[in-house]
Amino acid sequence: MKILINGSSGLIGTALTTYLQAQGFEVGRLLRHKQDIHPYWNIEQSIFHLKEFSNPDVIINLAGENIANGRWTEKKKQQLIDSRIQTTQLLSQHFKNNPPKLFMSASAIGFYGDRGETVVDEESDAGDDFVSKLAVQWEESCQSIESPETRLVKIRTGIVLSKHGGALAKMIPPFKFGLGGTIGSGKQYMSWIDINDFCHAILFIMQKPELSGPINLVSPTPVSNKTFSYALSKQLKRPCIFPLPSIIVKLLFGEMGKELLLASTKVKPTKLLKAGFQFEYEFLQESLLKQLKRK
Repeated sequence: MKILINGSSGLIGTALTTYLQAQGFEVGRLLRHKQDIHPYWNIEQSIFHLKEFSNPDVIINLAGENIANGRWTEKKKQQLIDSRIQTTQLLSQHFKNNPPKLFMSASAIGFYGDRGETVVDEESDAGDDFVSKLAVQWEESCQSIESPETRLVKIRTGIVLSKHGGALAKMIPPFKFGLGGTIGSGKQYMSWIDINDFCHAILFIMQKPELSGPINLVSPTPVSNKTFSYALSKQLKRPCIFPLPSIIVKLLFGEMGKELLLASTKVKPTKLLKAGFQFEYEFLQESLLKQLKRK
């Protein structure tokens, strides 16, 4: 079974590639520079060099510029849009006449926006802020590939916990030095998933043909930012005494800080749970223990 992954160089893509190869799948990493081993493409010229992956069984599209990297200027926003929409549309159009059995495309729980303490799942409406509109566009950009031959899955991913990168890796250094604390009120909900459960969930979805459309990839136990901060401090055996007030977050990060750090999104993985998926790291402390364990 051949799997083509776009966005294999990032935190999630790297872990997923390694995991799927260990499961015995033939995995092709679709790269953006010419080389001899892996398939590659030129997005600007819409040219593909797919080698032995011209007819993959599964395509997993994870590409997109880091949304949490710096303030959102108008130029930055357009880069975030283009890096998601253009690549997804190009992939969808190219494989429409040579369809895979399954096309999985990344999205994010930012789709739901700032919802306070309201629990949302795959049936909930989209929010109306920038990240929500971006997620809606992202999901619409791959819709054309869905057909009787191709199952389409849109993976709405939460905060992926891994010591190798992402939000957790950025939080570890200040917390290790005893400079960690809550962000804003600390009441905002963080919907997260351990990187290992993410990989397991992708394989589970591949093996469940009844699963399609949007699927939330989050633990069933979201936590408040305060709970997360104290759990991380406890795991690192450091105090949690330096809060970052909302006004400072907005001054430092602008709109990005407001939508990513202060927004509250309490997401339930309804489809995964109903399909029988079992989380290995359902609770935050279990994930932190795994990720921060010294080898």
